Amino acid sequence: HHTIAIPSFLTDGNDASYPSLLHKIHVLPILTADETSHLLDLARTYATENQCWDQQDSSRHVSYNTVDFAIEESDDISSYLGKDGIQFQDRIFGALSDAYGIDADDFSFLDLFCASYEAANDEEDGADEFEEERNTMDRLEFHRDGSLLSFTVLLSSPDDFEGGGTIFDALRDVVIEGDDSIIQSPGSIKPPKAGYATLHSGKLLHGGHVVTQGQRVVLVGFVDVDERNVKEGTLGDATKEWGRNDVRLFWNKRRLELLKQQRKGEDEQPKWIMRNWRYLPKNECRSYFSPNSSIPESILERMEQRADMEKIRYRRLVTEDKLLREILLPKDDRKDREASYDEGAWTEVTGIDFDGLTVLGEEYDEEE
Repeated sequence: HHTIAIPSFLTDGNDASYPSLLHKIHVLPILTADETSHLLDLARTYATENQCWDQQDSSRHVSYNTVDFAIEESDDISSYLGKDGIQFQDRIFGALSDAYGIDADDFSFLDLFCASYEAANDEEDGADEFEEERNTMDRLEFHRDGSLLSFTVLLSSPDDFEGGGTIFDALRDVVIEGDDSIIQSPGSIKPPKAGYATLHSGKLLHGGHVVTQGQRVVLVGFVDVDERNVKEGTLGDATKEWGRNDVRLFWNKRRLELLKQQRKGEDEQPKWIMRNWRYLPKNECRSYFSPNSSIPESILERMEQRADMEKIRYRRLVTEDKLLREILLPKDDRKDREASYDEGAWTEVTGIDFDGLTVLGEEYDEEE
């Protein structure tokens, strides 16, 4: 079992809050060698029969095209992972519970899928027309998952590919200790064997590191956490901060486009006419804007400075660090779990339990 702690970026924070449980990435065995081999065979068979790994798919995930398939689409894999098989859910939820101090009953899958990363230069000479039309992926750009917790289980042997691994932006500058370290430059975590799982917070900025040779096959899960464990508002605050960085990049991109259009050097500033002058103060005000008013060069310079990629990266990591410290409530502050009932099942309730419910479209009155 390997544990890697994300470095601290929040200099004015409470040192006692670092490292939080969510700062830690865990790499541990979750499947036996036989289980991993069988699951890989099932995945390759299904992918071949359905051509799931031959083309990138834009429908499965919102922001990125991927090469994967949902586990629920394969009856054989679903059965093998399920209660009558190796009981994978109990196993992975138990590992997540131990790692992050959350009851396993508070977990649910947002998504569970099998993905393939294949080196772009792996096409062999003389490939047929079908092979030439393949549009696979060799990496996945930095992103954050929709889930608080995520995991990746390596199914293919590390000997089957070069490169790869789950790369974390926060680990970019971590000093690597030897070629056999589980962390590889530039911040990529590579499990030592097939069957190992990498557990981490989905809110860490991460991606799939480029595969340079061979094929890397992984089982990936997005795990939702019951809201009783989460401090309200923390994710919203972090999202606003990350969004401000996106705005900085957007306006600087527009500035660079104007530079190119006006054929000016990068050490100059463009002439940026304010097209919305009609909505700005007119000559009856102290701040007067005419139809030909342009943004002052000093403002454009600040726009350029604020869009510096290293500064933006640091701001993102500070916000990420703060979120990891604050989003999980202490156990004593977590509400009791709400009772759940199986859909369609009869459950005996008292009048008190029934109070306030609607029965057949009419409000129930206990006195009746």
